Amino acid sequence: MNKTVLISQLLIFIPIIISIFIYILNKKLFNYSVYLIQTVITVLLVWLWDICLKEGIIRFTLGGWSRQSGIEFKIDNLSLLFITMGVIIWWVILIYAWNQKKTDFKFLFFLMFLEGCFFGFVQINDFFTLFVLIEIITIISAILILYKKDGISLKAGLYYLLFNSFGMMVYLLGVALLYLKAGTLNMSLVKLFLMEQDYMSVDYTVIQVSFTCFFVSMCVKAALLPVYEWLPRAHTAAPSHISALLSGLLVKSGIYGLIRILEVYQVDSVYQVMFYLGFFTAISGIIFAVSQKDIKAILAFHTISQIGLIMMSLASHTDIGTIGAYMHIFNHFLFKSLLFLGAGIIINEYGFRRVSEIKGIGRAHPLLTLCMFIGILSITGAPLFVGFLSKSMMKLSMVSELHLNLFRLVSLGTMVSFIKFSRIFFGEPVKNKKINKGQLAGVVMLSALCILTFVIQLDVLPSFLSINDMHSESLKKSIYYIKKVSYDNQYVLEYLVYMAIAWSTLRLFVKSDAVFWRSIRHFRMKFQDAIVTLLLFFVIVLNLL
Repeated sequence: MNKTVLISQLLIFIPIIISIFIYILNKKLFNYSVYLIQTVITVLLVWLWDICLKEGIIRFTLGGWSRQSGIEFKIDNLSLLFITMGVIIWWVILIYAWNQKKTDFKFLFFLMFLEGCFFGFVQINDFFTLFVLIEIITIISAILILYKKDGISLKAGLYYLLFNSFGMMVYLLGVALLYLKAGTLNMSLVKLFLMEQDYMSVDYTVIQVSFTCFFVSMCVKAALLPVYEWLPRAHTAAPSHISALLSGLLVKSGIYGLIRILEVYQVDSVYQVMFYLGFFTAISGIIFAVSQKDIKAILAFHTISQIGLIMMSLASHTDIGTIGAYMHIFNHFLFKSLLFLGAGIIINEYGFRRVSEIKGIGRAHPLLTLCMFIGILSITGAPLFVGFLSKSMMKLSMVSELHLNLFRLVSLGTMVSFIKFSRIFFGEPVKNKKINKGQLAGVVMLSALCILTFVIQLDVLPSFLSINDMHSESLKKSIYYIKKVSYDNQYVLEYLVYMAIAWSTLRLFVKSDAVFWRSIRHFRMKFQDAIVTLLLFFVIVLNLL
C-alpha cells in the first residue's frame, strides 16, 4: 500500500513541482526537463496499472486521518482510464507545440501544473476536494484559452471561466447541503449513509436538492444541453493544441464527475432524464455543426454531440452501457484530439478556417490527410476503425427500439456533418506549405494509437473490467459479439448505405446560405441569458427527479 500511495502522490506532485521550477528558473535548457518528467510519469502509470490489475480497486486516506474527515483517494478502472488519457495527451501536446512553446516558460508552467491537478482530480474520493481541484483546473484552462491575448480568445476565456465558476457555485451549494445532512463528504461513506433509507422518495428533501446541484454542475462541465454555450466559444478561440486538450480530455471531467455522483446517489429516476438529455444534446450539437463554416467550430459542436452519445449509453444503467461509455470516452479522446490538431495545422499553415476556402489538402499533404481520415472514419463509426467498437457496444446497450432508432439518427447526423467537413481534402491545393515536423508527429502519434486501439481494445477489456470486478455474462457476450462482427462485410455495406443517405441529406437539405442554417450558425447566447438558462435547467431537473 505504501508503494501505491507514493506512486499516486508522485503523479500529482512531480508535474506541479517541475512547473514551479520552470517558472522560477526561466531557462530554455531546463524546459527540456518536461520530457524527462513525462517519461517518469509514464513509468509510474505503468506501475499503477500493474498494481491495480493485481489488487483491484485501491483506497487510502492521506495523513492518517479518519475516512470521515480526511482526504480519501480511490483508484479504479475509471481513474486509470483518465490518467492514461492525460499522459497520452500531454505527450502529444508537448511534441505538437514544442517548436512554438519551448522557450515560453509561462505556458509550460500552466500546462504542467494543470497536469498534476488533473491527476489529483481523477483520484479524489470526497466531494469538497473534488470541487477545489476542478476549480483550479477551470482557472488554468481559462488562462490557456485566452493565452493568445486577442479579443476573441479573451472573451471566450472569460466566458468559460465565469460560466463554469457559476456552475461550480451550484456544486458548492450541494456540498453544503450534503454535509448538513450526512456529516461527511467522503463519497464512499455518503453512499453507505444514503443506502440506509430512501431519501430520494420524498420531493425536495435536502438530499434531493444536493443531488440536483451536483448533477446540474456536472452537466455544465460536460457541456450538455442547454448549458453548453461556453464550449464552442472556448474551443474555437483557443490554440488548437489547447482545443484538443479541452475536447479530448477536460470536457469529459464533467462526465467523470457525473459517473462518480451517480455511483454515490443511486437515483433510478434520473436515467430516463439522462437519455433524453443526451439525445437532445447530441442532435442539437449535430444541427449546429452542420450549419457551421469554420472547421474548428464544426469539431467543437461535434464534441457536444459525442458527449450526448456517451450520456445516452450511460442512461441504460447497465454494465454494457457503462463500458460502452468508457470505451467511447477513450476512443473519442483519440480521434477528436487528432482532428483538432490536424485542423490546427491547416489553419496555421494556410491562414483559412472556412470549409469553402480550404481545398486540396489531400494532394498537398497526403500523410496529414490519411491521418485525419482515420479520425473522420473513426468518429462516424466506420467498420475497421476504433469508433466502430465503442459505438457497437453503446448500440447494444439501447434498452428499446425507440432508443436504438434515436441512436441511429445521431450516428447518421454525424456522417452528414463530416461529409461537409471532408470537402477540404478535395480539389486543387490553394497553398502548399511545408508542415512543421513536430506538429505532424503529434497527429501521426494519435493516428497510430487509433489503429492500435482498434486492434487490442477488445482483448484488453477483460483485464480492465477485472479491476472493478465487472464480469456479467451479458457483457462477456457483447464483447464476443463485437469481436465477431468487427470484420463482417455486412456492417461495411450498412455503413456505405448510411453514408449515401447522409450525402443525399447534405445535398438536399443543407444550404449554407439558407435563412434557417444562417440563423443557427450565428446564434449566440449572452452570458446573462446563459445564467438564467442554467437556473431554469436546475428547476426542471429538480422537478423531473
